[in-house]
Amino acid sequence: MTEHVRIVVIGGGIVGCSILYHLAKAGCADALLIERRELTAGATWHAAGNVHTQSGFPNLSTLQAYSLRLYDGLAEEVGQEVGSHVVGGFFLAQTKERMEEFKFLAGKFKGIGIEYDLVTPAEIKQKYPLINTDGLVGGAWDPDEGYVDPYSVTMGLAAGARQMGGRIVRNTQITAIERLPTGHWRLSTSTGEIYECEILVNAGGFWANEIANMVGARVPITNMEHHYLITETMPEVEVLDEELPMIRDTDAQFYMRQEGQGLLFGPWERDCQAAWGNKGAPWDFGQELLPNDLDRLEDGLASVYHRIPALERAGIKRVVNGAISFAPDARPMIGPMPGVPNFFVACGFLGGIAQAGGVGHAMSQWILEGEPELDLSFIDVARFGDWTTKEFSRERTYEVYPIRYEIIYPQLERTTGRPLKTTPIYSELVKRGAIMGQAYGWERPLWYAPEEVPAVDEPSFYHPNWWQHVGNEARNVHEKVGLLDMSSYGKFIVEGTDAEAFLDTLTTNRLPKNKKLVLSLMLNERGGIVGDVTVARLSNNKYYLVGATLGVAIYQRWMEQHAGDLDVGIRDVTSQTAVVGVMGPNARALLKDVSHDDYSVENFSFMSWKDVEVGRVKCRVLRVSYSGELGFELHCLMENQATLFDILMGAGDAHGLSLVGARALGHLRLEKGYRSWGAEMTTEVSPQAAGLDRFCRPEKGNFIGRDAVLAQREIAPEKALATLVFTVNGADCWGSEPVFSGNECIGYVTSGGYGWRVERSLAVAWMPLAYCKPGTMLQIQILGEMITAEVVADPIFDPEDQRLLS
Repeated sequence: MTEHVRIVVIGGGIVGCSILYHLAKAGCADALLIERRELTAGATWHAAGNVHTQSGFPNLSTLQAYSLRLYDGLAEEVGQEVGSHVVGGFFLAQTKERMEEFKFLAGKFKGIGIEYDLVTPAEIKQKYPLINTDGLVGGAWDPDEGYVDPYSVTMGLAAGARQMGGRIVRNTQITAIERLPTGHWRLSTSTGEIYECEILVNAGGFWANEIANMVGARVPITNMEHHYLITETMPEVEVLDEELPMIRDTDAQFYMRQEGQGLLFGPWERDCQAAWGNKGAPWDFGQELLPNDLDRLEDGLASVYHRIPALERAGIKRVVNGAISFAPDARPMIGPMPGVPNFFVACGFLGGIAQAGGVGHAMSQWILEGEPELDLSFIDVARFGDWTTKEFSRERTYEVYPIRYEIIYPQLERTTGRPLKTTPIYSELVKRGAIMGQAYGWERPLWYAPEEVPAVDEPSFYHPNWWQHVGNEARNVHEKVGLLDMSSYGKFIVEGTDAEAFLDTLTTNRLPKNKKLVLSLMLNERGGIVGDVTVARLSNNKYYLVGATLGVAIYQRWMEQHAGDLDVGIRDVTSQTAVVGVMGPNARALLKDVSHDDYSVENFSFMSWKDVEVGRVKCRVLRVSYSGELGFELHCLMENQATLFDILMGAGDAHGLSLVGARALGHLRLEKGYRSWGAEMTTEVSPQAAGLDRFCRPEKGNFIGRDAVLAQREIAPEKALATLVFTVNGADCWGSEPVFSGNECIGYVTSGGYGWRVERSLAVAWMPLAYCKPGTMLQIQILGEMITAEVVADPIFDPEDQRLLS
C-alpha cells in the first residue's frame, strides 16, 4: 500500500520533531515524520541538555535565543514540562589572550543585544563557591545559560506537532529512496509501507549521510565519541541555597553544570575518537551508549578536579559515552541539498538541543516559503561540496574536537585536510612565500612573507604579524602593479535558447551588450541580496558569470531552482578556469609587454572584455577591479595558468610587479566602498540599504525581487550600511564590533580594516539610516575601548574613479 503525503521528515530526534512542529504550526497539515526506532533514539536522549544563546555567529545566537523562548513556553502550550533551568553561566579565562577574546565577544554580543559581561575571579567565586580560582585571570558571564531535559523537550515538540495535525510513524526504517518521473520521492520501509512525497527532509542524525547516499548525495559528518560524567549527591552542593551556574573552562576544555544535588561535567577529549570506527552507525543502534574509555579522559579530568576540588571526594554515579555528529567546521548543516531538488538537510548538530528550536523554525520557512527570514549561509549545507571527502571530514573534525573552546581569532585558518584543491601555480606561490588560506576547498594566497620572515600566520585580535606585510602589498598595488591568483572565484556558463530570458528574470541589471560586462545582483522576493555576479555576454545565447568563492554552490542552487522549464543550461566551470588578476597603475604597461593586443582606454574600456593572447596563452580578459585601481582579470584554461604566470612574472620586474594576497584586496575594497558577499551582501540586506540600488533596473522588466526594489525606493530603509573612519593604535575592526551614539548601542560593524592609501582605519557599519549621514560622529567599541569615529561618504578613496577608469 502506498500513502501520499506532501512532506516527509526522516528522523525523530529533537531536530526532526522541531521541524515537524514548526511545519504544523505554519499550517502545513500534510506532513509526516518517520522514525527508525523510538523518538529521541540516537543522540537526543543522552545529550547533556545544555542551552545557551552565545555563539560566534550572530544569527546562530538568534536561533538559539528562539529555542530558549520556545522551550520555556512548551509547558503552557502542550502541558509538557521540559525541566528548564536558566541558571546563568561563566566562561573562564586562564590567559590574557583568552580575556582579549572575551572583550571581543562582549562587544559582538552587545551589538546584537545579548548580555555578556566581563567578570573577575572574585566575582566568579561569589556565585560559584565550589570553584578554585587559582590560575584564572577573569571570565565572562552569560545570564541566559541553562539546561533542559532533552527527552521531555522532544516529546513536547512531538505532542505539539500532533495537536496541530502533524503525524508521526515510529519503528519504521527507510530502506530505499527513489526519484519518480514526476520529481516526487518514493520511500520504501522496513514495514513494507510505501510513502510518496513532494518534499523530503533528512534529519537523520547519525545516519544522515546514509540517507543522503540513498538519493546520490552525501553530507560530510563524522560521528565522534564524547563522555560526560554525573556525580552522586555532593554535600557541598546539597547545602547551597541556589542552583549553581554553568561553567565552561575554555582553556581547560570542559563544561560543567549542576545535576540534582551533584555535578555533571564533560571534558573534550584530546585523544578523540570516531564512533563505530568511523564506519557509520549501525541501523539497529537506538537508546544505547558506547563502551566507556576513561583512560582518554585522564588529562581532562585532572583539569576538572583542579578547578572543582570537591570532586575529589565525590563518587561517580554515571558515565555517559555517546556519539555526537560533527561537521568539518563544527557548525550545523541545513537547507536544500545542492543538485537534489526538494531534498532538505538538517544534520551535524554539535549543540542540537540549543539549536533545534530555532533551526526547526528556519527550516519550516525554507521548506514552505522558499527561504528563511535570517541569512543562514554560514550553516547552509551548500558551503560544502563534493570535495569534502570522508577523510577530509575526519581530519578536520579531529582538529576541532579537542579544542572545542579554542580562541576564535579573526581570519583564523584551519590546518588539517590540506591542501586539497590547488591551482597549477600553488607550489610556486608557496616557494615565493605565500601563506595560504582555504575557501570552499581551494588553496588561495592570503599574504606573502618576505625573505627572512617566517611564512606563518600568528593570529591576534590586535595587529597580527602579517599586518604590515599586507600593507606593503596594498601600497604596491596603488603605486605599481600586483598579481593575485583569483582562480577560486566562482565561474559559470549559462547558455541555451532561453538563457537571455532566464538571466533577465534572475538578475537586477540590464544584460550587457556583446563584449561588455555588467555587475548585477540576484535578489529574493523580499528584495534581500542572494548574491552578486559579473556578467559577460559571450553570444546571444551564452553568458559567463563570475561570483564569490564561498557562494559557488549557493549560486548554482539558486539558479537551478529558478530555471523552471526554460531551455537553459547552468555549468559550474570554476575548476576548469584559472584567473590571474593584474591590478595597479602599471597593469596596462605590463600586459602590453607580453601581448600584441590593444589595452588602451579607447579600445579596452572599463567593464568590457576581449579574447587575447598573452604570449602562448589564450585568455579572456575582463577589465574589472575590486581594488579600485586600473585592473584586468585574465581568465584561461586551468592547465595554462602556470605558463601564463611565468610569462607575467618574467616581464614583471620592469614594472614593479609584486605578488599580493586576498587580505590586501580585502583592505583595498573598503576604501572604495565595495561590499562583500556574506558580510554586507546578505538576504537580510536590500540593495538600497547596501548602497547598491544603482545596479537595479526595474524599468527593464520583471525580475525576482523587482516589486520589493520599487517599494524600497518609496520608503527609506530603517537601517543601512555606512563607512566610518577613525584612528587607533595597534587594533582595528575585524567585524561585529558595536557602534554607539553616546551611551546607546545603535549598530555593529560588518567589515573592518585599514585604508593603506588614505592612511585611516575603516569600518563598514550596519545601523539606523539617521546615523549614516556623512559627518556624523559616533563611537566604536574595540576590545573594550571606545573609539571616536566619523561617518564618511563612499568612496573615501578616488571618489571620481579616475584611477579605476584610467
